Amino acid sequence: MFWDPFQQAVMTSSQRTSRENALLKLRQYQDPVFRCGMGMLILHWSRQIGKSYTLAAWAVKRLLKYPGRLVTVLSNSKSNGSEFVVKATEICGLLGKALEIADLSPDERIENMRMEVRIKVGRRVGRIVVLAANPRTARGFSGDLILDEFAFHEDSVAIWDAAEPIISSNADYACRVASTGNGRFNMFYRMANESSPYNVSRIRRTEAYGMGVRIYDPATRKSITPEEARANTLDKASYDQNYECAFNDENMAMLTLALISGCEYGQLVGEPEECRICSQDWTRDALDFLSKCKGPLGVGLDVGRTRDITVITIGERIGGVIFTRAILRLSSMRLPQQLERLRPILQLANFGRLSGDATGIGLGLVEFAQEECGAYRAEGVQFSSREKRSVRGIEQSDSALVSELMALDLLAVFEARGIYIPSEMALRDSLRKPERIVTAGGSVRIAATRTEAGHADEFWSMALMVRTLKSNAASFGYDAPEESPGGESARFEKRGSMLI
Repeated sequence: MFWDPFQQAVMTSSQRTSRENALLKLRQYQDPVFRCGMGMLILHWSRQIGKSYTLAAWAVKRLLKYPGRLVTVLSNSKSNGSEFVVKATEICGLLGKALEIADLSPDERIENMRMEVRIKVGRRVGRIVVLAANPRTARGFSGDLILDEFAFHEDSVAIWDAAEPIISSNADYACRVASTGNGRFNMFYRMANESSPYNVSRIRRTEAYGMGVRIYDPATRKSITPEEARANTLDKASYDQNYECAFNDENMAMLTLALISGCEYGQLVGEPEECRICSQDWTRDALDFLSKCKGPLGVGLDVGRTRDITVITIGERIGGVIFTRAILRLSSMRLPQQLERLRPILQLANFGRLSGDATGIGLGLVEFAQEECGAYRAEGVQFSSREKRSVRGIEQSDSALVSELMALDLLAVFEARGIYIPSEMALRDSLRKPERIVTAGGSVRIAATRTEAGHADEFWSMALMVRTLKSNAASFGYDAPEESPGGESARFEKRGSMLI
């Protein structure tokens, strides 16, 4: 159930200018949560927009409204627990309320954390007790409960199993469950997803920005918009989960940022970035550079027209390692013009072989390449067809989708550090799109989700390039040429061996 805080924020003028709100300076989305009287509320909020501050204000208010109250906070870390106490202290100061703070933790271990904020109203002392999050502490409270950053609690299912009977036993008890997302395999996801039976307050960074939350660029420290922040981030899936209330699937991206960055040019001392990236047409410098490569060059061609772009990725294999030498992106371009961009590559003296997407409109470009250089040097690949994999010369009995085999081949090359790629944000984003999907039957599938930025076009173009370069050999490990101890391949470290 989606609880709309903006509807709740429609208040009378006197309420909106109350003394508490004026002192605490709550934003439009914080105020209704602070005032909300319902027993159960889930807060699925962006990071860094005042979630803990709002919860601390709510906890203090409960102690002031109900003298002698106990509010238990289960926190996932000592630092987060301490920060909650600091915020509660700040709020008491703003409201002019005296308080006592006590750290009753017997040692520094997180499981023994126990901090208290005590507020006396009349003759009764209310307490905010901050404890380590575990099923044992979840069974020991009687009063209001806050599960802070619940998606990051270990044993979140067991914690809720322990806490729910206590919440359900007394209509006077209230519970606030708050967190940013942390995948889909935890209790917070069950509580906060679209089919949740609970009231959910969902505040994205974009919405918070529209209500005054500032965003600053990590490098320049200049004020930027949410759109600019997302464009600049290296991992857009993590950004969306942290700031735009998406839930990442634990079927994580096939290629992690660690794998990708470990294969980018510049990882070896003194190794220059030897790749040309072009848009809409080859530059003269790029063609000259390709013509000087020792080759033979392998070409991967992923074809698009409107929604998807065409990407041509060219690689050179040296000593068992693939070096990405050039990438050309063609956007919203008719096939005759795309043919003109492909022709100069096929005419290079060191052109070796091409593997091209022959699904749909890509068939025309592949047939053109076959006429230009011969069918044996231009392979048409149907992504939806199936192949039997040969491993160590033995053909496997079961077939698999060609697209999945190519994706696994590309993964194997990255895991073996058998490829170099340029360091570029758009390329990283595309390589991160395909995901491993575990089906109900337990089998693993490969899927590339479509976004406004495309359909992993660079990923598939690179996978096709790897396919064509591996066609004559099985190992992507480094095989140093005996005759060139000080030659070209000797400049690169041994990067391991991977049979694919």
